[in-house]
Amino acid sequence: MSVTVATHPPSDAAECPLDPEQRAAAQADAQSVLVLAGPGTGKTTTLVGRYVHLLDQGVAAPRMFVATFSARAAAEMRTRIASRLRQGGDFEAERFRRMPIGTLHGMASRLLLRHPPPDCPPFRIFDDHACNRLVAKHRLYLSDDARKPLDVFGAYKDRLMDPAAALAEAKAKDDADLQEAAEKYAAFQQALAAEGGFDFGDLIMALVHGMERHPDYAVRVAGFFDHLLIDEYQDINPAQERMLRLLRSQGAHLWAVGDDDQCLYAWRSADPAFILDFAASWPDPALFRLSRNYRSTATIVRAAGALIVGNRRRHTKAQVPESASRLALTIAGLDDDEAEAAYVLRVVRGLAGKGMPLSEMAVLYRAGHVGSRIQIALAEAGIAVTVRGAGEFWQLTPVRLVAGLIRLLADPRDMDARAMMGHGKRVDKVLEQAPEKVDTAAPWPAFCRQAGRLASATARPPGEDGLQWRDLCFTAADLAAECDGIEDFIRLMAEQRRSLKAAEAGGDAVVLSTIHGAKGLEWSAVVVAGCEADLMPHEASGDLEEERRLMYVAATRAKRWLVLCFAAERRKSARPSPYIIEMLGGLEPDQIRYHDETTRRRLHQPAPAPAAVTAKGRGKAAGERAIPLKPGLKGGKRPFPIHKKHRT
Repeated sequence: MSVTVATHPPSDAAECPLDPEQRAAAQADAQSVLVLAGPGTGKTTTLVGRYVHLLDQGVAAPRMFVATFSARAAAEMRTRIASRLRQGGDFEAERFRRMPIGTLHGMASRLLLRHPPPDCPPFRIFDDHACNRLVAKHRLYLSDDARKPLDVFGAYKDRLMDPAAALAEAKAKDDADLQEAAEKYAAFQQALAAEGGFDFGDLIMALVHGMERHPDYAVRVAGFFDHLLIDEYQDINPAQERMLRLLRSQGAHLWAVGDDDQCLYAWRSADPAFILDFAASWPDPALFRLSRNYRSTATIVRAAGALIVGNRRRHTKAQVPESASRLALTIAGLDDDEAEAAYVLRVVRGLAGKGMPLSEMAVLYRAGHVGSRIQIALAEAGIAVTVRGAGEFWQLTPVRLVAGLIRLLADPRDMDARAMMGHGKRVDKVLEQAPEKVDTAAPWPAFCRQAGRLASATARPPGEDGLQWRDLCFTAADLAAECDGIEDFIRLMAEQRRSLKAAEAGGDAVVLSTIHGAKGLEWSAVVVAGCEADLMPHEASGDLEEERRLMYVAATRAKRWLVLCFAAERRKSARPSPYIIEMLGGLEPDQIRYHDETTRRRLHQPAPAPAAVTAKGRGKAAGERAIPLKPGLKGGKRPFPIHKKHRT
């Protein structure tokens, strides 16, 4: 049944915020349209313009499927479409509420509930809390307890792999970890089915399988829509791409908007090939580019542009800044992570003193551990913070393991410490090795760092997750070592937890976030911390183009002020990220501000000579020297750098 949501004059006659490029993209006639919209170029504005244009052309609102990738983005899109429609006069809020606008998972749920395929049982949608309850009830934890079961199971569903396919893959690869994951995945699906539940990944899988197994059902469902409008197209995964193909099978037009330079979610099975190969994959393709950046200063736009051209596999595009501001990009080279945290605090206080709301500031970082010292420094200074993508420092799993181990070894009667450590094979192994690996008679700083080293090395997850685990363990051990003993450490933890809890706020608060967690957001001022060569690009990443995209996304979150920080020492000697030099290559001298002459010198110093290979196969760079161990430290080497408070 046709539903008229609003009646209003054509877009050209109504108040229209679209620039010429946006209007051309919004009014495109091709069957398959891809709009390449870089940061700040108005992709949501253009999508809303497309929706209104189709209404003007007589398309009924219920026949337009509009989807994006997060509930927050979907809510914003719905609000902005409603705002535009209200400009035209008649607006029926209740009818609009029922229009197919939401996330891809939400749209799959809507179709399954209203029009279930023949073999789809009745179901309830289980959110993450309900799914975690099932994991705990059936003990579906993985041996590597740093890998979250729901993330592993979700990755299978993103690739449309049922438990049988997952088990077959594990056997083909003869991989014990994959075998365990596939078996736990099968048990999880059985537990879900027993309670009549679907998780979010099941929704798209069930719709795809229903349409593929039942051609009549596929014709019926695909026939509901004449137009598919898809936001953030660069982030689709194989399951979502298959869903779109099936929904187009009765001739629906596809209009997609995205930016291959902002594809960051390979770990969620997102594949940039879908946006890069769009023209070869869909019928009657048309490509549009939005080139005018309405968000950032000319300095930020040009610095980011100079960076991203280093990627080879991308759609060629350029951005023209609407703002002519040449406000300088700031580079700050600090001694270590303590100095970095103190510097960030000064930046926040300075901007706040000039009247900038805290909510217009963000501190972004590639790896969560980089934000640990900053989180604590801001909270202790009474600065309200909102943490995205990680969580309160002392509640993180590796931090709890180290803190609990230190407390338990210092006082075996401390049952709170034992509870803090958690459960699982890793904890058992740490406790088993502790008598041999940790000398409780050693001086307090050495004792703490031995505990941190043990926790960091025991059953550490592979790859980037393992490096994150290691660095969080080391940070926790450093903070403990800087105390005067166990009582001082317990007091420090309590005080910092109170500060962090008090600082956690909505509203006017500085955002601390991983770059992944900041995607799609913007702030007046952005500090990108941890801009070092082993973090940007990350030493564990095998995809250097995605690493450059991460830096690009971080930089383009800023509207006016952009600060890039790097430390000369973070666990080990560090060099500035090569991405800083790439960005500066697009700027004139007056667009660059160095925090001090030391920063300039560190940034432009020649690369060190390659390490000489010793008889044992390990190298030592020129100028590196052995550092004497503190008394009582076992193992013949220092596990990680000692902070300046305890250096001798």
